[in-house]
Amino acid sequence: MGVRESRLPFHLKLIYGLGDHSVNVALVALTMIFPFYLTDIVEMRIGLAGLVPLIGRSIDALSDVFMGRLSDRTRWKAGRRRPYLLIGALPFALSFAAIWLVPDIESTALEFAYYVGIYVMISISMTVVAVPYHALLPELTDSYDERTSLATFRSVSSLFGTLLIALCFRPLVSFFGDERSAWALVGGIFALWIAWPWLPIWWVTYEKPSRRSEDELSLRAYLSVFMENKSFRLLLAFFALGRLAIDLPLALFLHYFTYVIGRPDYFAPVMVSFLLAAIFAMPLWLRFARGRDKSTIYTYACAGWVITFVGLFLLQPGWPLWIMLVVGALSGAGYSAADMMPWSMVADIADEDETRSGERREGLYVSAFTFVRKLTGALGVALAFAVLDRVGFEPGVENSDTVLWAIRGLTAIVPALFIVISVIFARHYTLGHERHKQIIEELRRRRAARATSEASV
Repeated sequence: MGVRESRLPFHLKLIYGLGDHSVNVALVALTMIFPFYLTDIVEMRIGLAGLVPLIGRSIDALSDVFMGRLSDRTRWKAGRRRPYLLIGALPFALSFAAIWLVPDIESTALEFAYYVGIYVMISISMTVVAVPYHALLPELTDSYDERTSLATFRSVSSLFGTLLIALCFRPLVSFFGDERSAWALVGGIFALWIAWPWLPIWWVTYEKPSRRSEDELSLRAYLSVFMENKSFRLLLAFFALGRLAIDLPLALFLHYFTYVIGRPDYFAPVMVSFLLAAIFAMPLWLRFARGRDKSTIYTYACAGWVITFVGLFLLQPGWPLWIMLVVGALSGAGYSAADMMPWSMVADIADEDETRSGERREGLYVSAFTFVRKLTGALGVALAFAVLDRVGFEPGVENSDTVLWAIRGLTAIVPALFIVISVIFARHYTLGHERHKQIIEELRRRRAARATSEASV
């Protein structure tokens, strides 16, 4: 029996993509805006500010794997994934709103504990919606290319979330008065924004009852699956490095344009050029990817992306804006496929795993992805702020050449190294188009044989 290649309806792809829009609005706000908020509004020391997301993610470390395991084993009539979208939406929104409140606390330790605690709450509630959401992708289609298409819609919607934060968060704060109350108000507005998509996603998506896992592994055995699956180890490695390559500069772009380039007003237009190029490049990457191995597309994208970091490193104060817009656009075009492809590939991993284990464990693999995605954002902020604290960075004043070179290197050179190492891992990835086609055909034969056997009993 051949592999089914029927296409999913456009409206399903569009609405499904809104889930990652919601998640990415929160993640980008926490990576791009929240560090500045801690240092300049809350007036927390930069070294402590960098520890808030790192400690928060560390405490949250096992929640993603636990959620993946839970959604794999849930036995509700409404499904094993979709109900969690509704369960987690409200706590996700409320905790996001709470982190933009400045508590009336005089103790530095208690203030630090407050933000770490709220960060943990955001992380856990985000896990409740994000892990089942991403685990739905392989449930919706078996097609290698349709999964790439679905991942493209997800990535485009995600990038619109980044664009929304880059263009609207700070301007809205300024519009409402730039006071602490304005930050709380804008945080509340975006909390409502990240809550609404989950109901329509729940409404249009579906699950396949025949795929409920009977897995009864212990948590230790469940975690050992990561180490046993070579394809997944490679995929997780180059995904993590690729995420670090964007999360590290994302945490520093405001500082880069403010202190290195001396033009904080350039931040918004350059981010817009980056994001619009990424959005418009995705359909081109999708067209180019049909019939080709996803790891190959990832490698091509990274090759172009890494060159733009050289341009970012060479940019100088006084250069015209158009040069920076070109660098931003070229970087966005490369980044778009580097972000899109791994999310499509993790669905293929679940199919390969089923041929070995006989179980559907999408939640397991997706949980590792969502954890890495959150962790790299925290590591990006922590690494950047630890280095800047070490070299003597002071907000709001003219900094030394050492500080400026540190910002420049962390924004451009270190991410470029991450990309190069990422490509090395991707080149060893072997679960391509033809291999996946064979896997799907084998799974269909097994399911047909099982159905025949059960019918004869």
